[in-house]
Amino acid sequence: MTETDVLPALVESEHLGADAPAPQTPWRSRFLLPVLLPLLSLAVVAVLVLDISRVFLAGDKDAALVMGIALTVAIMLGATLIAAAPRLRSSTVAMILGGVFLLVSAGGLVSLGPSLDEGTAATPELGPARATVTVVAKQGNEFDADDYTAPAGVVRFELSGEPGHTLAIADPQFSDFELRTSGGPSSGKVDLPPGEYRLSCTVTGHAATMHATLSVTE
Repeated sequence: MTETDVLPALVESEHLGADAPAPQTPWRSRFLLPVLLPLLSLAVVAVLVLDISRVFLAGDKDAALVMGIALTVAIMLGATLIAAAPRLRSSTVAMILGGVFLLVSAGGLVSLGPSLDEGTAATPELGPARATVTVVAKQGNEFDADDYTAPAGVVRFELSGEPGHTLAIADPQFSDFELRTSGGPSSGKVDLPPGEYRLSCTVTGHAATMHATLSVTE
């Protein structure tokens, strides 16, 4: 084959390559993935935020602090391990993330009931209340009054006001009674004999200024 026979073939192949149609991108890559991936990511983030918030709300302040520290340490350790092993297969990373998602989702489902308990404190069946004591948590870590009164017998307490406060009776026989302005029961009943009782907020550092006296008379 001579040089004159090769040149026309090369010219023809270059011409065909320039005019050849560009490869078609699948419609899934052009339309489906750009739409579904952001939506799926938003759904996963929403589920994780909801589940983690339910886990925090289900416990008291100390449990929430411990869970927050544990979650932060777990995230940092996971990120460190993934960064230290850049050759991890995509399937391995997907399995790890899937396991974390399932674990957090299970924790959120388990704590769903307690975290939604914002109604009445769980107390024995005491019958109708003789009186209602309404306590309002104000700004500056104080209640709306220094003294409250109620007749002896079943008394209903109603707590409202600024979030992040509690109401408890400083008496060992009522140690299980605690109301919350947020994330817990805000009302409940107690059978009180005559006497004077100290009411206070159990949040660390609040009781110094957030306390009052309840006088129960016959």
